[in-house]
Amino acid sequence: MFKNLVLVYFAILLVSCSSSHFVNQQSNNYVTPNYSLYSPLLVNTQLPAPQSIKSIELYRKGNSENPPIIKLGSSERLVLEFDELTSLGGQYSIRFTHHNQDWSPSNIPEIWYLEGINDLVVQNGDANELSKPNYFRYKTEFPNRQLKFLASGNYLLHVYDFSSNVELFSLPFFVSEEVGTITTSTERVYNNSGNHSTIDQLFSMYDYPKEVMFPQFDMSFSYVQNRFWGNAIEPSQKDIATPGKIRFYTSRNNSFSPVFDFIPLDLSDLNIDNRRIIDWQPEFIPPRIILREDVLNFSASPTPQYTSNFGRPSRSSSSRYASVKFSLEPGDVADANTELYVSGDFNQWRIDKQNLLQQNPETGLWETNVLIKQGKYRYKYFLKNDYTEADFIPLNDAITTVAQEYIGFVYYLDPDYNYQRLLITTTFGSGF
Repeated sequence: MFKNLVLVYFAILLVSCSSSHFVNQQSNNYVTPNYSLYSPLLVNTQLPAPQSIKSIELYRKGNSENPPIIKLGSSERLVLEFDELTSLGGQYSIRFTHHNQDWSPSNIPEIWYLEGINDLVVQNGDANELSKPNYFRYKTEFPNRQLKFLASGNYLLHVYDFSSNVELFSLPFFVSEEVGTITTSTERVYNNSGNHSTIDQLFSMYDYPKEVMFPQFDMSFSYVQNRFWGNAIEPSQKDIATPGKIRFYTSRNNSFSPVFDFIPLDLSDLNIDNRRIIDWQPEFIPPRIILREDVLNFSASPTPQYTSNFGRPSRSSSSRYASVKFSLEPGDVADANTELYVSGDFNQWRIDKQNLLQQNPETGLWETNVLIKQGKYRYKYFLKNDYTEADFIPLNDAITTVAQEYIGFVYYLDPDYNYQRLLITTTFGSGF
């Protein structure tokens, strides 16, 4: 009896170690995953990627900067790409779930939102063994001949390890009907309220289809800034005074800040350039890059170079990963009670212990190292201390407003099928 129990124990242990979910970068041993503390990019119920999965991209086919939004019934496709840091190729299964506006499961049957087999297999990744760490690059497109979407709304794609059926990570995307017409505008309000802040107040007018009988009850809306899906604002202000139209907008105490900026990071060429890269050390495994220190109020770019939250990781077969050292001179915003983090396109905008900065007692700079692939990215520093109620505060360099991208979403609670359809989306900006 005891012998049988031991055999069962080792069998379970062997199966639990078969997943590539928890790969340690140095030894390829399996370790406990490090779950994210916070990310403006992650939505409710979304699973962040483990440390072994890097350089994730999800975009509408045609341009990697396109948002992950496709029109229902069209020929548009989404493209998923990612790297796994490993010396052995893997196989993955992708499945899809339908969600409400707040990203809770919609609970409609799968046959209502998906036609075909809800199990897209991804394999035969492109190997790269130029330098350590080794990795494989994977790519797939959907919908395709095997599956198509039947309902509009919010979706999550879930990536599983094929052999163990362990979920590795998930990503949000949107299927929109694009019915009706919508117009939008932005009003930049200075010296708002008692705190004298500046806000972007967003306004939209939507001509809704005739099937909508009770717009004041059955329609809802969301705005997203810079594609940070996890920080969506649902405007509570509605106006249906004009027949066939509904006006919605953000209130002044629930709007977006137009001073949110990004620091550019160009790692296309891993060589000393004396601008950003001040040292390149290829003799280490992985190779090391030392960046010039960032100085608060002097490092950010006034205009965004692109809008994707995944950056532009290099697709070259000779692309390398490097350990990149960030250094920050935060001025007087940091003290002994402060936690500073670096977050960006290269890590799903996650804020966790992997990217916590430590103060160097010799230089006074706050420093950390992040494993990043060659490419172009954006990043920011975030602050957490004992004196603020907010969990994480973005350290914005700009004291003046900068360009912002917004996406608006219009939802309709279908009275017959009781799920939230996504009727239309709109992309607009302020400061461009």
